[in-house]
Amino acid sequence: MKIYSFIDEFSSFLPCVFTLGFFDGVHIGHKKIIQNLIFRAKGKYCTVLLTFNKHPKEVLIPKKNILYLNTLTERIRHLKKTGIEHLIIHPFTKKFSKLSIQYFFQKILFSKMKIKKIITGYDSHLGKNRDGTFHQLKNISKSYGIKIYKINPYKYKKKIISSTNIRQSLLIGNIEWANNALGYLYNLSGYVIKGKGIGKTLDFPTANIQLNENKLIPKKGVYAVKVNIFNPFYKGMMNIGICPTVNKKNKKIKIEVHIFDFYQEIYGKKIDIFIVKRIREEKKFSTLDDLKRQIKKDQIKIEYFFSKKSFKKNFLL
Repeated sequence: MKIYSFIDEFSSFLPCVFTLGFFDGVHIGHKKIIQNLIFRAKGKYCTVLLTFNKHPKEVLIPKKNILYLNTLTERIRHLKKTGIEHLIIHPFTKKFSKLSIQYFFQKILFSKMKIKKIITGYDSHLGKNRDGTFHQLKNISKSYGIKIYKINPYKYKKKIISSTNIRQSLLIGNIEWANNALGYLYNLSGYVIKGKGIGKTLDFPTANIQLNENKLIPKKGVYAVKVNIFNPFYKGMMNIGICPTVNKKNKKIKIEVHIFDFYQEIYGKKIDIFIVKRIREEKKFSTLDDLKRQIKKDQIKIEYFFSKKSFKKNFLL
């Protein structure tokens, strides 16, 4: 896959099949669009996906706090797996947002990219103020001899798979729906930083993780996770929350992971945490002994869950 930082960098001797979108999460619905894109190319055309470095809402509504399912690096990695030949990651600016749909077709799609076919999602819009609906795109495309195809929404458990719905599911702790909609385990990546060391006093040492600030963090609670560090995968449990039993004042959300059967020093190392199942809500306990007993119960529950055949079949890493 060739990657371009601007539209003007792109060039191809072949005419192209094209799609555009932010593709946060690169979920199953996105993959259906890309699969159709590759099918329509049929080895005769090149495949081009145009996306942006920032979510349009982050530029157009500066005060809006955008929570991403993927960092840019993660999004590129997932898109690379789809088989796309050309990926353009164009800077999204207010100036770019003001381009009319007519200009976009004439100066970019038709003249520069030699687009022959466009694949679009069910809710995609192009051009200034998102004025380019599918019907408008279809009418304009005829003038340039471009065929346009719309992909219907894809559902899981009767709910449309979309980046918005996946974000909402993660925020309410519905990891199972989110993972199935994504087609992979939702992950958090970050560097291990020093904590207060309380986990070690409870015989459950934890790695405190510092994340990308715009990465979406799921609902507070205890989770069964798989942890990738130094390439092997380890089982573990993660707590997302404020640690109310030991933390009286600081209400900042923390992410702590206890990695089963792992005893190495990893301060400053980057680790990947793949979230499998939500075990329980975060609770405040009367004593540290009560907290320790609950953590032990959590570990037993998680170990049992990982031993089940259903997990090994669906989420083997």
